[in-house]
Amino acid sequence: MNACLEQGGFANRAAVVGGLERVMTRPKVPNRLLRGLLAEAGWTEDFLARQINAVAAESGVAMRLDRRSVTHWLAGRRPRSPVPELIAEAFSRGLHRPVDASDTGLGTPAAGGEPQPGRGSRAGAGRSALADGESSALPQDVTSVLAGLAQFDEGRRRMLSATAYRLAALAVPGWVQAAAREPGLVPWPDASCAQRLEPGQVATVEQMTRVFSDTDDSFGGGHARAELSCYLAFDIAPRLRAAGTPALRSRLFSATTQLTYLAAFMCFDDECHGLAQHYYRAALKLAAENSDPAGYAVTLRGMSVQARRLGHLQYAVDLAETAATISRSAADPARQAFFLGQVAVAAAAAGNRRHALTTISAAERRLDRACSPASADPKVQGGPAMGRYHPGALAHQQAAVRALMGDRRGAITTLTEAIRLRPPWERRSRALIHARLAELHLDQGQLEQAVTFWHAFLDDYPFLTCRRATAAVKVLRSRLHPQRVNPAVRQLLARTTTWTLDTAAS
Repeated sequence: MNACLEQGGFANRAAVVGGLERVMTRPKVPNRLLRGLLAEAGWTEDFLARQINAVAAESGVAMRLDRRSVTHWLAGRRPRSPVPELIAEAFSRGLHRPVDASDTGLGTPAAGGEPQPGRGSRAGAGRSALADGESSALPQDVTSVLAGLAQFDEGRRRMLSATAYRLAALAVPGWVQAAAREPGLVPWPDASCAQRLEPGQVATVEQMTRVFSDTDDSFGGGHARAELSCYLAFDIAPRLRAAGTPALRSRLFSATTQLTYLAAFMCFDDECHGLAQHYYRAALKLAAENSDPAGYAVTLRGMSVQARRLGHLQYAVDLAETAATISRSAADPARQAFFLGQVAVAAAAAGNRRHALTTISAAERRLDRACSPASADPKVQGGPAMGRYHPGALAHQQAAVRALMGDRRGAITTLTEAIRLRPPWERRSRALIHARLAELHLDQGQLEQAVTFWHAFLDDYPFLTCRRATAAVKVLRSRLHPQRVNPAVRQLLARTTTWTLDTAAS
């Protein structure tokens, strides 16, 4: 009997090996879809590789693709995810129309054959909960989105972190359109739902909002980011459809919107920009369903900050303007200042000097006459996770406007004031301001002052887990390398070797 089993085992093994050999020797089919997109865009293979590298860099992924990679794909080889999605985004930007991974011939093939044209975003086929349909629409099922974004498998998490930042996803509906599409909250959303929402559950979520927000301020977005994503997916998302009174459900949705927005900002801080964009869009959906224009506007402002950092300047202006418009009728003066300050920074980055100066002055006036001075008091810890604003934050925006318009001396003065006004627990903001002050002093030829501020930055750096801080250390090293013969510079550079600057672990 053992001999029979052994023979059967060899036979089965031979069949498996034979099958693998047939798969391995199957001739590759030239990728006509990718060839057609290259022709439509008028791009060379080398240019496509450079565009993909640029899209990947926005998500904090260093890729060094070249012409040879594209040649392999044209011949029929398939790259691993997320490369097909990055390729699709590169073509979407170049052709100014939606292009899905399957439109490139590199997505998941149809059963039994080659990927077919028209199976991408335009046909709406094969879309996951993360790729939420048409770009201008918000996610249809936010609970599925939150669950899909939380991954325990480290490899899958890295893939999600490399998700492409999609320009088409910035075309979100305005508040009137978004609110009109949502039915709003009802007291008993699902009579068959076994769960019932209790006041203690909602109070817990509200308290956790403050905990995660304060942790982010002190230790950076890379710290507890995975824990927050799992908390949203497995503790909160199932309760969003639980039975409860409208008031109780509104409180739950408000706290969930804040946590989702915070998850987006933590991803942004950790330079996982595609993942951040998914969370921002989920926050928009939650705010719209909760009839919460303030939460919607704050999320749009966050998306504007991200777009400006990535160099998409007109998108940044448009998003900031939309957020400010929503806030005019509902927000108090301090919150209006919060929105106007971002409009000013975005306008300055886009080169609109007059608009930048006008709006930053308006922000100053709004904050000066804020109805509730306590809301702008930086000495009060545990404020809202969304839209926390105080004079130190305004000074930071004023400095950004001045620096973008070429006034480095004015930016240095205002940033120094921002440091003084920042509360002590906002360690990440303080550290990044110190790093920026060092750069501005170096731009002015003031090496000694630059070294002093970079030392102040390094005092906070060991406590931070975020790629923005890691990037600041890299800037420090590259800018001071030509001055390494200077004893003070040499001592500063020696401090940076104390920590391992592994962005993958941030």
